[in-house]
Amino acid sequence: MKKKRIYAIILNYNSADESIRLFKDLRNLHPNDLGILVIDNSSNPTERTKLEDKIPQKYLIFNSKNRGYAGGNNVGIEHALEKNAEYIWILNPDIRIENTSLLILKETLEKDKTLAAVGPRIIKRENPDTIFSDGELIDTSINFHTIHKNFNKKINSQSVILDYDIDYIDGSCILFNSQAIKKVGRISEDYFLYFEETDWCTRAKRLGWKLAVNRRALANNLTSEKKETYHYFYTRNKLLFSKKFDLNYESLKKREIKTIVNELRSRLKGEYLKPYFFSRLKGLIAGITQKI
Repeated sequence: MKKKRIYAIILNYNSADESIRLFKDLRNLHPNDLGILVIDNSSNPTERTKLEDKIPQKYLIFNSKNRGYAGGNNVGIEHALEKNAEYIWILNPDIRIENTSLLILKETLEKDKTLAAVGPRIIKRENPDTIFSDGELIDTSINFHTIHKNFNKKINSQSVILDYDIDYIDGSCILFNSQAIKKVGRISEDYFLYFEETDWCTRAKRLGWKLAVNRRALANNLTSEKKETYHYFYTRNKLLFSKKFDLNYESLKKREIKTIVNELRSRLKGEYLKPYFFSRLKGLIAGITQKI
């Protein structure tokens, strides 16, 4: 593969059809100036065969185990850095890119060398006039949670184009400055799923780098249903993240424990447990006991 200024990394886990579609879209949009890697995180044999049938081998890397979001993407990041890529573009398989989005993101980084990374406006694929995210915020106050900026607002309702007032960029579509990756380090593999991009962006900002979302660049994603896996890792990882960066960890831990205890008391009174109680309980225990 010839040297490319930008490498796109598509991390696949049992999403071969989506990854193949995204790969083909990127090849059609950027046939000459974009290197592409599809990293498979140990999908099942059927999904792997789909990738091998539709994507040339030189664009594929198969991990021997599921290394999570960070571990899987770090494989691609290492490869891109070895090829001296100036920019590294991480994409989830369900992302669909508008024609000019990559050019807009690249030009944003070129114009402001203090930017560690930039993201697009993300729109819901299932509801294309509705915003999914204009960047991400972290609320560490009463109930620690992350916020999709302008979530569910209509796409013509916001006037700011280049927004620096964000805490992190959604990891489904993020263009990194390779120099920032070299300074900040790779994506932390402590989380496995959720909060990895939050961690990286927080480290970047604490080192003096900036982040931004350019709303002229558009990407589309599918909104996923949040089940057991999400509730376990989100509960665990917000505790780990809060602990690592000293963001009201003790208060968060007390609130999470109190919530679980109150739900158990309600159950003893004959009420039903709230959804995904046991996933959240396991996440709470892991978040408290795991060191980071």
